[in-house]
Amino acid sequence: MKTRISELIDLVKKLPEECVEDAIEYIREKAVESRKDKPKRPCPHCKSNRVSKYGVKRGRQRYRCNECRKTFVETTNTVMYHSHSGEAVWKQVVKDTVDGVPLDETTETTGISHSTAFRMRHKVLLSLESEEDNWPTVIGDVCELDDTYVLESLKGSKIRDDYWRKPRKHGAKAQKRGISNEYIGISTGIQRDGKAIAEAVSRATPKKEEVIAVFGDRINESALVLCDGSANFDALGEHVGCAVINVYEEGGSKKGGKGFYNINTANSFHSFIKKRYNQYRGVATKYLNRYNNLFSKVFRSDNNLPDRIFNTMSCNYANRSISVNDVTSLNLLRI
Repeated sequence: MKTRISELIDLVKKLPEECVEDAIEYIREKAVESRKDKPKRPCPHCKSNRVSKYGVKRGRQRYRCNECRKTFVETTNTVMYHSHSGEAVWKQVVKDTVDGVPLDETTETTGISHSTAFRMRHKVLLSLESEEDNWPTVIGDVCELDDTYVLESLKGSKIRDDYWRKPRKHGAKAQKRGISNEYIGISTGIQRDGKAIAEAVSRATPKKEEVIAVFGDRINESALVLCDGSANFDALGEHVGCAVINVYEEGGSKKGGKGFYNINTANSFHSFIKKRYNQYRGVATKYLNRYNNLFSKVFRSDNNLPDRIFNTMSCNYANRSISVNDVTSLNLLRI
């Protein structure tokens, strides 16, 4: 995905004052031409192709269906519905989300506000989460399971006076040694050919029932599962019926095993998660699973991932509209 919106903004900033109006008028003309040349899309309500142009709504071409008589625009029932930004801005936001670019940089390259960039990014994340809910990732063959931990974060929120811990600054350490309830446990599973799963379900070490809740329906019965010997993963083997091997019992070291029996791929995935987590200067715990799902998709992905995500967001075969309220209330992690 190549977006040049930042280059366009930089060029406009350097134009002489008398040329700015000419540039704006030229862009307006191009916007009108693009609406005229754009092919008609099927009705998102009844899927009929018998649609007619029906004026313009907030700068977007409006259509009316000759079957159900309902009106719609290009973005109706998509993630981009109600947005004032065009495809170029959305593609830039998608690319920045995949690349782990901070929101402040996204606002500079697109010209949108920080709050708008935040909402757009989380609409992208919610779209990915919806895809995962409808078509869950299933791992098999040889796969590695392990847990990783991140400190609880209330980034963006004010801590209540009666909260169980005191506020801490970015980069501060946990008050207790070892894995305590200050940490959020992220259960991860990765197939050695690349498909990955990451989900936070509890504080500290996940329990047996929580491990089964994450992986119970997402591991093939014929899979060979390599893990660090946790009894929780043994319970998963009994639940699914797959083979579970403790890499340490097979001669592996505490660094993750050796030879064929190792969990080095899982450890690499953990390093990727921690790197992105630090890149964002922390992620609010309530949004953690949105980002976990993103990390699972991005880890060892190809350069076409932003295009695939954008196509998913803009597809209109189902109601994918996400409101501003959904961003701050839908599928939050509350533990």
